[in-house]
Amino acid sequence: MESKKPILLLSSDLYSYGAGLTSNKERLKDASILNIQDFEKRDHESQQEMLESHGTLYIITSANEGPLPRVLDICDNEIYHIKAEECQDADKSAYPYILNAKLMELMLEQKESKNRKLSEQISSYLIAIDSIYSLSSYDRKEDIINHTKEFFAMMCLPENLCYFEAHNTKARSGIHLTDFQKKEIVAFLKSNEYYKIAPSKKSFCFRLTLQDGDEGIFVLENIAYKSRLHEFLNLTLSIRSVLTLILENIARQNELVKSHNLLADANDMLKVINKILRHDLANNLGAIKMSLEMNETRPNPKYIQISKKAVDRSFEKINDMKGLENLISTGKDLDCYEVKEIIENITGTDIEMDISIDGQCKVLADNALSSVFENIIKNAIAHGKANKMRIKMAPSGKYCHISIEDNGTGIPDEIKTKIFKEGFTEGRDSNSGLGLYISKKVIERYGGHIAVKDNTPHGAKFILDIPSTK
Repeated sequence: MESKKPILLLSSDLYSYGAGLTSNKERLKDASILNIQDFEKRDHESQQEMLESHGTLYIITSANEGPLPRVLDICDNEIYHIKAEECQDADKSAYPYILNAKLMELMLEQKESKNRKLSEQISSYLIAIDSIYSLSSYDRKEDIINHTKEFFAMMCLPENLCYFEAHNTKARSGIHLTDFQKKEIVAFLKSNEYYKIAPSKKSFCFRLTLQDGDEGIFVLENIAYKSRLHEFLNLTLSIRSVLTLILENIARQNELVKSHNLLADANDMLKVINKILRHDLANNLGAIKMSLEMNETRPNPKYIQISKKAVDRSFEKINDMKGLENLISTGKDLDCYEVKEIIENITGTDIEMDISIDGQCKVLADNALSSVFENIIKNAIAHGKANKMRIKMAPSGKYCHISIEDNGTGIPDEIKTKIFKEGFTEGRDSNSGLGLYISKKVIERYGGHIAVKDNTPHGAKFILDIPSTK
C-alpha cells in the first residue's frame, strides 16, 4: 500500500464525474481530483509540488486532446493514461458507468501485472534455491565459480558475463567490458562496497570473498530485464552470502583433510620408528653383545669387525630416524629453496662421484629435501657402482622437473616397483631399506612426485617433480 495518496487528472468534460470514481474504489477513495486545464494553469513549481506530494497519477480523457502537461514527462510518479473514447458518442448519464468500467479494467491490468511480477519473483527465488542446493554439493572453488556463472547467465541473460580474481592483473588487463568503464571496476575494487550498478542501470558487478582470502569479481552487462535489476541484486546478495559460507566451509574441510592426512602420515612414521627401536636396533645390539662375548672366550679380530658393522648399521638407522623426524614435523611451513645449491652442498662433502648439474629452479620445500638427493646419490654409488651422474632441472608448469641420471648398473625391472616401499632391501650392501621410502614421503609431502626409469645406455634415472615457486 503506497504511502502517498493518488491523484486523478480529468479532462474538462469528465471532471464533474470524478467524485463517482473515488467513492467505491478502495485504492482511490482518498485521491485528489483535478481538472487537467486547471492543473496546466498552475506555475511550474506548484505543479511539481503537487506531483511530489502525491503518488500514482491517473490521467483520464475522453479523447486524445493533444499533448499532456510537459511536467509529466519528467516527473517520478507512476503514470496511467485512460482514454474513455466511448464517452464521445454516449449519453452523459452513461459517463460514470463508462469511466468506472475503464477504471476497473485498468485496476485488473494492474493486478495481473503485479501477479506476473510476483510469479516471476517466486520463480527466480525457486531457481536460486535450487542453485544454492546444487552449490552445496561442490567441493572445488572452480566448480562453484562455473556453476555461479551458469546461474547468472540463465537468470539475467546478460549480453556480457565475465569473472576474474582481483589479484590476477593479467585477467584484469584482458577483461572485455561493454557497459562498464575499466576505471569504474578499478574504483569498485578499491571500495568497500559489495556491488556496483552501472550508470546505464542495465549492468552491475559484485564481489565474492574466496577461500584463500582474495576476492573474485562477477560483471554482468546489459541484462535482458532492466526493470528487474533491483530484484536481481537482492538475489545476488543472497547468493553471495551463501557462496561465502560454502567457500569458507570448503577451506575448513580442506584444512581438516590435510590435518587428517598429516596425522595419518605421522602415525605411519611413528610405527616405523617403533619398529626400528624394537627390532632393528635390538638385533644390532644383540649381535654386538654376542660377538664381544665370543671375543672374550676366543679372541678373534673378526668378532670385533662384526661388532663394528653392527654399530655402523645402528648409526645408519639413527640417521634414517632423523629423516623420519622431518616427516613428522608437520607444523613447519614450506619455504623457497634453490635446488642447485642444495645439491652442490651435498657433493661438496664426502661424495666421491663426478656430478654435473644443468639448469636451476626454486622449489617449495624444507630441510628434508637434502636427504632426498643424498639418498639417491649414495644409492647410485653403493648399489649401482656409478662414478658419474648428470642432474638436469628446469621449470615445467607449476613444477620443477628434475632428472638424475647415473652410469651405474641400473635397477632390475623386478624391483623397480618395490624400491620406494618401507623396509625394502636388496643385496649384501643394503642398509635399512628406509632411504628411498623416506625420500618418496618427503616429495609427496611437498605435493610432488618421484619415479625411477632406466637410463640409456645403462644406469638408473630418477625423475622428480616438485612444486616450484612463482
